[in-house]
Amino acid sequence: MTEPKTFIPLNVSSKFAICGMPIRMDTYKNCSFGCKYCFANYRKVMEFDKELRVADTGWLERKLAKVFTKKSVSESNFLEVLMRQDITFHCGGMSDPFQPCEQKYKATAKCIDICNRYGRTILFSTKSDTVYGADIRPDLHTFQLSVTGADKDLEPNVPDIEKRLSFFKMLLKEGFRVGVRIQPFIPAVTQLDIVKAFRGGEHFTLEGLKLVPQNKEHREVLMKKLGLKASDFTQMGLLNLKPEIRQRLYKPFIEYFEASGISYSIADNDMHNLGNNLCCCGDKLVKKASCFNNTALFKKYGMDYSAKDVFAELGECAECRCNNLFASNRQEGCKTVREFYENRLLREDSPFSKKFTFRDDQLMFDF
Repeated sequence: MTEPKTFIPLNVSSKFAICGMPIRMDTYKNCSFGCKYCFANYRKVMEFDKELRVADTGWLERKLAKVFTKKSVSESNFLEVLMRQDITFHCGGMSDPFQPCEQKYKATAKCIDICNRYGRTILFSTKSDTVYGADIRPDLHTFQLSVTGADKDLEPNVPDIEKRLSFFKMLLKEGFRVGVRIQPFIPAVTQLDIVKAFRGGEHFTLEGLKLVPQNKEHREVLMKKLGLKASDFTQMGLLNLKPEIRQRLYKPFIEYFEASGISYSIADNDMHNLGNNLCCCGDKLVKKASCFNNTALFKKYGMDYSAKDVFAELGECAECRCNNLFASNRQEGCKTVREFYENRLLREDSPFSKKFTFRDDQLMFDF
């Protein structure tokens, strides 16, 4: 059988202004878990290998050697500057690093071995119940387990929730710091019991259901199954449940977190001001998160942070190139990180703008 094509596994996310984990690592492109709510492309298991691509581990080795052995960093290269700052890598944002193909290709394990040699830290996001023997060190790496509930029909190829709970307990016993990401938060499926089942998690993140507006069949099937209507959603790039619906759904969870002294955050783009962390993944889970994402800015400077505040946090990243992170029709003339923020800071239609976020006086209840 022909070996799958490779791709560059390490990039800066185009969401760097709203995400405290801007260095994204993916070890596979395509995912066999087949979650029906996933807004990324997914395939049937039997067709999976036809589209599978795996990480170019040689590229990763060369990049880490350049930055950390040769100490050669291009001051305009956003990725290299962030790496030099020791920002933790986030592995698994678009494709699960511990899906079943890892047993065959070991792309994740190979990337981990390389990162271990250079002392790089990784936050793994996964729905799996195993790491397939990878050498993951608790002094370097942490986990964020993604759960929604116990509806197997929505996650046909994901391990049963009981197996994932056992995996969670095993990680804690082995000394790992583990967070839990309730993603997506699905009405009538996600219940507070899931949080209580994963008690002991160091951080909890809530993120609402999102649908791809162009995929009519997928959208309608999910709405019918979940008892939702088109009028329940608002378009923010993807279709999101309206904020008033999310607020109502999140309320008992947030009250539980607050009453229990649990670390939590909200990952929805318009609610990053809620929660008690500086990053929606939970900055306390990782060695280092960025300080110029809007969650961190809200916590440090308040809802009315200024451009001056942003640039103070950007530091050496301000003049890095960022236009390569966007499609040509979305670059809007900006070339540097500084220009990106200058163009979007006050635009109400941009999730990178502070005006996009729901303010405290717009909330339906007092958190």
